[in-house]
Amino acid sequence: MPRSTLREISNTCVFDRNVPGRAVDGKSSKLSKTHNNAGSKRQRESTLRPLKENFEVEQSSNTKNGNSKNRLSSGKGTRCSSRLIAKRQQEDGEPRVVKRSKVDEEASSTTRSDSLKIRRRSARLSSKSFQQISGTEDGANFDNKNDDYIFNSRIENETESKTPQNEYLVHPEYRLHRNTFDGINHTKGIAPHDRNVDDVLKVSPYATDLYQHWFYVESKCRARMYMDNQPDINAKMRAILVDWLAEVHMKFRLAPETFYLCVNLIDRFLTIKRIQRSKLQLVGITALLIACKYEEIYPPEVGDCVYITDRAYKRQEVLAMEQDIIHQLRFKITVPTAYHFVQRFLDITKASQLTRHAACYYTERTLQEHDMLRFRPSLVGASAVMLALNNPDIYYREHDREARLPGLSPLLLEYTGFSDSDILECASLISKKVAEEPVTASNRLLVALKKKYDHRKHMSVSTSVKDPCAHTLLAIHNSSR
Repeated sequence: MPRSTLREISNTCVFDRNVPGRAVDGKSSKLSKTHNNAGSKRQRESTLRPLKENFEVEQSSNTKNGNSKNRLSSGKGTRCSSRLIAKRQQEDGEPRVVKRSKVDEEASSTTRSDSLKIRRRSARLSSKSFQQISGTEDGANFDNKNDDYIFNSRIENETESKTPQNEYLVHPEYRLHRNTFDGINHTKGIAPHDRNVDDVLKVSPYATDLYQHWFYVESKCRARMYMDNQPDINAKMRAILVDWLAEVHMKFRLAPETFYLCVNLIDRFLTIKRIQRSKLQLVGITALLIACKYEEIYPPEVGDCVYITDRAYKRQEVLAMEQDIIHQLRFKITVPTAYHFVQRFLDITKASQLTRHAACYYTERTLQEHDMLRFRPSLVGASAVMLALNNPDIYYREHDREARLPGLSPLLLEYTGFSDSDILECASLISKKVAEEPVTASNRLLVALKKKYDHRKHMSVSTSVKDPCAHTLLAIHNSSR
């Protein structure tokens, strides 16, 4: 309210708020009816003056009735809100334009200018990207913009246009070993072998970076050959332990990742610390308990682990060994195993179901052998997949008899970066270990894994299919040169 209006009101007779019609000095003020009406009119005009300065209602020229209405209502009090004006506008069917203040006009003008700049910039960028796409790729269909945003990456739009298509099978950015990998800079887009994957658990947008990270940390998390530093145990005892753990794994119906992680924990722990022969089974069952807690939804209890060992150890011994293993490994439980790489290589090569079971059987069979620790898990997985792809008994069931065995897969060799000699050396040792069955000192065969893959769930791959032969793979490789 303006100060002039306040002075006028203060100079006039001030009424007592408690007693209507009575002045402050106690004298009764008898005002005429016309004087009261005039005073109330002056008060209404004085209170409406600031509202008229801030809000002006424009008259609409075109109305349904042809009449222009100009009405300013202040509601019950002396304030008029824009919400009330909008409500009246809907009732009357007339547009009511409220004049905004200078601050609001400046803010709206700045937002308009910013939005115009953003639109112009996006238009320039879209025109440039369209020129690049139209100039690099001929005859391509760019109607589906969502597919372009998801699948077309910086590498596909720029690098592939400069490089011939037949120069490589897997782009260097999408391979298992990337020279620019540092854990921070990730690949752009989705690799061609990861597209059109129906399984959401494969996490296609992140699969390339995940496996590049696992390949990078693989050498730090894998165990080395350690039997020379263990005076009280040997490789045969380790094979017996792993065979017994395979039976426990089947008894509890655990996930495949649990078995691989269990063997990895045992080998890494025995690499660091020396163990007596009487405590080797305790180490094995405790490592299985840790792996179950990490991988399984419903892991077995400590009492189940004590029972499965025929109560050879007490509950407190299992808990104490669990703490010892965890502290010796510095809580590093998240490690890449051969199972992850085998599944990745099988997806890339689009292997059949029987080939998948065979590759998994060959890989799990290597877990019993201490000699296989000299190879990194990714190399073991790649060699097992090569053997399964070139097994004649499997290949000729799915292809014509006149067809030729594929040999070393060029796609898998380019993706992994392994040399032919590395694959052949590891594959020859795997085929040798799979063909022979380990025997204990008491002439007992260790056939737990063979019985496991003799089940119809795994298509009886351990008994119905012939053992792999590395000589066949070597002969095909030499003839293809």
